Amino acid sequence: MLSSFIAGATIDDIVKPTCNNYSNMNISLCITTYNRYDLLLESFQHVLTNPRITEIIIVDDCSLPEYWKKIERLPSLNDKIKVYRQAANRGMSRNKADAIAYASNEWVIILDSDNVIDDRYLVGLDAIENPVKELIYMPSFAWPNFDYRKWAGKTYFKSTAAQLIQDDNFSMALNTCNFFVNRDEYARVYQENATHRASDTIWFNYLWLKAGNGFYVVPDCTYFHRVHDGSGFMEQAAYNMAQAENVRKLISEL
Repeated sequence: MLSSFIAGATIDDIVKPTCNNYSNMNISLCITTYNRYDLLLESFQHVLTNPRITEIIIVDDCSLPEYWKKIERLPSLNDKIKVYRQAANRGMSRNKADAIAYASNEWVIILDSDNVIDDRYLVGLDAIENPVKELIYMPSFAWPNFDYRKWAGKTYFKSTAAQLIQDDNFSMALNTCNFFVNRDEYARVYQENATHRASDTIWFNYLWLKAGNGFYVVPDCTYFHRVHDGSGFMEQAAYNMAQAENVRKLISEL
Protein backbone atom coordinates (compact mmCIF):
# COMPACT_ATOMS: atom_id res chain seq x y z
CA MET A 1 0.00 0.00 0.00
CA LEU A 2 1.13 3.52 -0.70
CA SER A 3 0.23 4.33 2.89
CA SER A 4 3.71 3.09 3.79
CA PHE A 5 5.08 6.05 1.84
CA ILE A 6 2.42 8.70 2.51
CA ALA A 7 1.03 8.72 6.02
CA GLY A 8 -2.67 7.89 5.97
CA ALA A 9 -2.91 7.66 2.17
CA THR A 10 -3.74 4.76 -0.10
CA ILE A 11 -3.32 4.18 -3.80
CA ASP A 12 -6.90 5.38 -4.38
CA ASP A 13 -6.17 8.67 -2.60
CA ILE A 14 -3.33 9.44 -4.99
CA VAL A 15 -4.29 7.80 -8.28
CA LYS A 16 -7.71 8.74 -9.63
CA PRO A 17 -8.72 9.17 -13.29
CA THR A 18 -9.76 12.75 -13.91
CA CYS A 19 -10.64 13.02 -17.59
CA ASN A 20 -11.68 10.93 -20.60
CA ASN A 21 -11.00 13.55 -23.26
CA TYR A 22 -8.00 12.15 -25.06
CA SER A 23 -6.34 13.08 -28.32
CA ASN A 24 -5.89 10.56 -31.12
CA MET A 25 -2.16 9.96 -30.65
CA ASN A 26 -1.22 6.33 -30.04
CA ILE A 27 1.36 5.88 -27.28
CA SER A 28 3.49 2.93 -26.20
CA LEU A 29 4.00 2.59 -22.45
CA CYS A 30 7.45 1.07 -21.96
CA ILE A 31 8.13 -0.36 -18.51
CA THR A 32 11.43 -1.76 -17.28
CA THR A 33 11.52 -4.15 -14.35
CA TYR A 34 13.79 -6.40 -12.33
CA ASN A 35 12.72 -8.81 -9.58
CA ARG A 36 9.31 -7.15 -9.20
CA TYR A 37 5.76 -8.29 -9.82
CA ASP A 38 3.19 -6.70 -7.50
CA LEU A 39 4.65 -3.22 -7.96
CA LEU A 40 4.85 -3.84 -11.69
CA LEU A 41 1.12 -4.60 -11.83
CA GLU A 42 0.34 -1.47 -9.84
CA SER A 43 2.48 0.68 -12.14
CA PHE A 44 0.19 0.41 -15.19
CA GLN A 45 -3.19 -0.84 -13.94
CA HIS A 46 -4.81 2.62 -14.06
CA VAL A 47 -4.07 3.16 -17.76
CA LEU A 48 -4.62 -0.39 -18.99
CA THR A 49 -7.93 0.52 -20.64
CA ASN A 50 -6.92 4.01 -21.71
CA PRO A 51 -7.43 4.21 -25.51
CA ARG A 52 -4.28 6.28 -26.04
CA ILE A 53 -2.10 3.51 -24.60
CA THR A 54 -2.22 1.00 -27.44
CA GLU A 55 0.53 -1.24 -26.08
CA ILE A 56 2.29 -1.86 -22.78
CA ILE A 57 5.78 -3.16 -23.31
CA ILE A 58 7.46 -4.77 -20.31
CA VAL A 59 11.13 -5.66 -20.51
CA ASP A 60 12.40 -7.84 -17.70
CA ASP A 61 16.11 -7.52 -16.95
CA CYS A 62 16.63 -11.24 -16.30
CA SER A 63 14.77 -11.42 -13.00
CA LEU A 64 14.82 -14.52 -10.82
CA PRO A 65 12.65 -17.31 -12.28
CA GLU A 66 9.89 -16.90 -9.68
CA TYR A 67 9.29 -13.33 -10.91
CA TRP A 68 9.60 -14.08 -14.59
CA LYS A 69 7.12 -16.97 -14.41
CA LYS A 70 4.46 -14.49 -13.28
CA ILE A 71 5.50 -11.73 -15.69
CA GLU A 72 5.42 -13.97 -18.76
CA ARG A 73 1.74 -14.73 -18.11
CA LEU A 74 0.70 -11.06 -18.18
CA PRO A 75 -0.21 -10.95 -21.91
CA SER A 76 -3.04 -13.38 -21.11
CA LEU A 77 -4.66 -10.63 -19.03
CA ASN A 78 -4.85 -8.09 -21.86
CA ASP A 79 -3.70 -8.18 -25.46
CA LYS A 80 -2.08 -4.75 -25.08
CA ILE A 81 0.60 -6.27 -22.86
CA LYS A 82 3.81 -7.51 -24.47
CA VAL A 83 6.64 -8.97 -22.40
CA TYR A 84 10.30 -9.51 -23.21
CA ARG A 85 13.12 -10.97 -21.15
CA GLN A 86 16.81 -10.16 -21.30
CA ALA A 87 19.00 -13.26 -21.64
CA ALA A 88 21.32 -11.75 -19.02
CA ASN A 89 21.09 -8.76 -16.71
CA ARG A 90 21.89 -5.71 -18.84
CA GLY A 91 21.35 -2.90 -16.33
CA MET A 92 18.87 -0.02 -16.23
CA SER A 93 20.33 1.94 -19.12
CA ARG A 94 20.30 -0.87 -21.68
CA ASN A 95 16.96 -2.16 -20.45
CA LYS A 96 15.32 1.24 -21.03
CA ALA A 97 16.80 1.54 -24.51
CA ASP A 98 15.63 -1.95 -25.44
CA ALA A 99 12.12 -1.33 -24.10
CA ILE A 100 11.81 1.78 -26.25
CA ALA A 101 13.21 -0.04 -29.28
CA TYR A 102 10.40 -2.62 -29.03
CA ALA A 103 7.73 0.08 -29.32
CA SER A 104 5.59 0.07 -32.46
CA ASN A 105 4.45 3.67 -31.88
CA GLU A 106 6.58 6.71 -32.61
CA TRP A 107 5.99 8.21 -29.15
CA VAL A 108 6.55 6.39 -25.89
CA ILE A 109 6.29 6.89 -22.15
CA ILE A 110 9.18 5.28 -20.32
CA LEU A 111 8.21 4.18 -16.81
CA ASP A 112 10.05 2.49 -13.96
CA SER A 113 8.09 -0.46 -12.56
CA ASP A 114 8.02 0.87 -8.99
CA ASN A 115 6.19 4.06 -10.02
CA VAL A 116 2.51 4.53 -10.87
CA ILE A 117 1.00 6.28 -13.90
CA ASP A 118 -2.65 7.25 -14.25
CA ASP A 119 -4.83 9.39 -16.53
CA ARG A 120 -3.47 12.63 -15.08
CA TYR A 121 -0.18 12.05 -16.85
CA LEU A 122 -2.02 11.69 -20.16
CA VAL A 123 -4.31 14.65 -19.53
CA GLY A 124 -1.19 16.78 -19.15
CA LEU A 125 -0.08 15.69 -22.61
CA ASP A 126 -3.37 16.85 -24.16
CA ALA A 127 -2.03 20.38 -24.46
CA ILE A 128 0.76 19.14 -26.76
CA GLU A 129 -0.87 19.11 -30.17
CA ASN A 130 2.22 18.50 -32.27
CA PRO A 131 5.10 17.08 -30.20
CA VAL A 132 8.59 17.88 -31.41
CA LYS A 133 10.89 14.87 -31.64
CA GLU A 134 13.88 16.87 -30.37
CA LEU A 135 12.12 17.55 -27.06
CA ILE A 136 11.66 15.31 -24.05
CA TYR A 137 8.35 16.05 -22.34
CA MET A 138 8.81 15.81 -18.59
CA PRO A 139 6.08 15.57 -15.93
CA SER A 140 5.94 18.59 -13.65
CA PHE A 141 5.04 16.72 -10.47
CA ALA A 142 6.25 13.29 -9.35
CA TRP A 143 4.04 12.63 -6.32
CA PRO A 144 4.68 13.14 -3.47
CA ASN A 145 8.28 14.29 -3.17
CA PHE A 146 9.47 15.72 -6.47
CA ASP A 147 7.79 18.97 -7.44
CA TYR A 148 9.04 20.53 -10.67
CA ARG A 149 6.15 22.93 -11.21
CA LYS A 150 8.45 25.96 -10.89
CA TRP A 151 9.97 24.88 -14.22
CA ALA A 152 6.65 24.08 -15.91
CA GLY A 153 5.63 25.57 -19.23
CA LYS A 154 9.19 26.28 -20.34
CA THR A 155 11.71 24.64 -22.65
CA TYR A 156 15.30 24.12 -21.57
CA PHE A 157 18.28 23.62 -23.86
CA LYS A 158 21.93 23.09 -22.97
CA SER A 159 22.82 26.74 -22.35
CA THR A 160 20.01 27.18 -19.83
CA ALA A 161 20.49 23.72 -18.34
CA ALA A 162 24.18 24.48 -17.76
CA GLN A 163 23.17 27.50 -15.70
CA LEU A 164 20.47 25.68 -13.73
CA ILE A 165 22.05 22.28 -13.14
CA GLN A 166 23.45 23.17 -9.70
CA ASP A 167 19.89 23.76 -8.52
CA ASP A 168 19.08 20.46 -6.78
CA ASN A 169 15.45 20.56 -7.89
CA PHE A 170 16.35 21.04 -11.55
CA SER A 171 19.03 18.36 -11.31
CA MET A 172 16.51 15.95 -9.80
CA ALA A 173 14.15 16.64 -12.69
CA LEU A 174 16.84 15.37 -15.05
CA ASN A 175 17.31 12.18 -13.03
CA THR A 176 13.81 10.89 -12.28
CA CYS A 177 12.96 9.70 -15.82
CA ASN A 178 9.33 8.60 -16.49
CA PHE A 179 9.08 10.92 -19.47
CA PHE A 180 7.39 11.15 -22.88
CA VAL A 181 9.89 10.86 -25.72
CA ASN A 182 10.22 10.13 -29.43
CA ARG A 183 11.32 6.53 -29.97
CA ASP A 184 13.63 7.14 -32.93
CA GLU A 185 15.29 10.24 -31.51
CA TYR A 186 15.97 8.40 -28.26
CA ALA A 187 17.69 5.63 -30.21
CA ARG A 188 19.73 8.14 -32.23
CA VAL A 189 21.08 9.89 -29.14
CA TYR A 190 21.52 6.87 -26.87
CA GLN A 191 25.01 5.75 -25.88
CA GLU A 192 25.45 3.05 -23.28
CA ASN A 193 27.72 3.82 -20.34
CA ALA A 194 28.01 0.96 -17.85
CA THR A 195 29.45 3.18 -15.11
CA HIS A 196 26.04 4.82 -14.74
CA ARG A 197 23.87 2.25 -13.02
CA ALA A 198 20.96 4.09 -11.44
CA SER A 199 22.25 7.46 -12.66
CA ASP A 200 21.54 6.36 -16.22
CA THR A 201 18.75 8.90 -16.74
CA ILE A 202 20.81 11.99 -16.06
CA TRP A 203 23.58 10.49 -18.21
CA PHE A 204 21.17 10.05 -21.11
CA ASN A 205 19.81 13.55 -20.57
CA TYR A 206 23.35 14.91 -20.75
CA LEU A 207 23.71 13.22 -24.15
CA TRP A 208 20.31 14.62 -25.15
CA LEU A 209 21.35 18.19 -24.30
CA LYS A 210 24.77 17.73 -25.89
CA ALA A 211 23.03 16.70 -29.13
CA GLY A 212 21.26 20.07 -29.18
CA ASN A 213 17.92 18.73 -27.97
CA GLY A 214 15.81 20.13 -25.16
CA PHE A 215 13.28 19.47 -22.40
CA TYR A 216 9.79 20.78 -21.93
CA VAL A 217 8.29 20.50 -18.43
CA VAL A 218 4.60 19.78 -18.99
CA PRO A 219 2.11 21.66 -16.76
CA ASP A 220 -0.46 19.45 -15.03
CA CYS A 221 1.34 16.25 -15.99
CA THR A 222 1.79 14.09 -12.90
CA TYR A 223 2.51 10.54 -11.74
CA PHE A 224 3.39 8.79 -8.47
CA HIS A 225 7.13 8.33 -7.82
CA ARG A 226 7.78 5.75 -5.15
CA VAL A 227 10.84 6.19 -2.90
CA HIS A 228 11.85 2.97 -1.15
CA ASP A 229 14.89 0.98 -0.11
CA GLY A 230 14.34 -1.54 -2.89
CA SER A 231 14.75 1.01 -5.69
CA GLY A 232 17.74 0.69 -7.95
CA PHE A 233 19.02 4.10 -6.94
CA MET A 234 18.82 3.46 -3.21
CA GLU A 235 20.52 0.07 -3.35
CA GLN A 236 23.84 1.81 -4.05
CA ALA A 237 22.88 5.35 -3.16
CA ALA A 238 26.35 6.71 -2.42
CA TYR A 239 27.78 5.42 -5.71
CA ASN A 240 24.80 6.58 -7.75
CA MET A 241 24.79 10.03 -6.18
CA ALA A 242 28.50 10.40 -6.94
CA GLN A 243 27.94 9.42 -10.56
CA ALA A 244 25.04 11.81 -10.88
CA GLU A 245 27.23 14.58 -9.49
CA ASN A 246 29.83 13.80 -12.15
CA VAL A 247 27.18 14.26 -14.84
CA ARG A 248 26.03 17.52 -13.27
CA LYS A 249 29.55 18.82 -13.83
CA LEU A 250 29.47 17.72 -17.46
CA ILE A 251 26.15 19.51 -17.99
CA SER A 252 27.48 22.65 -16.35
CA GLU A 253 30.23 22.72 -18.99
CA LEU A 254 27.90 22.46 -22.02
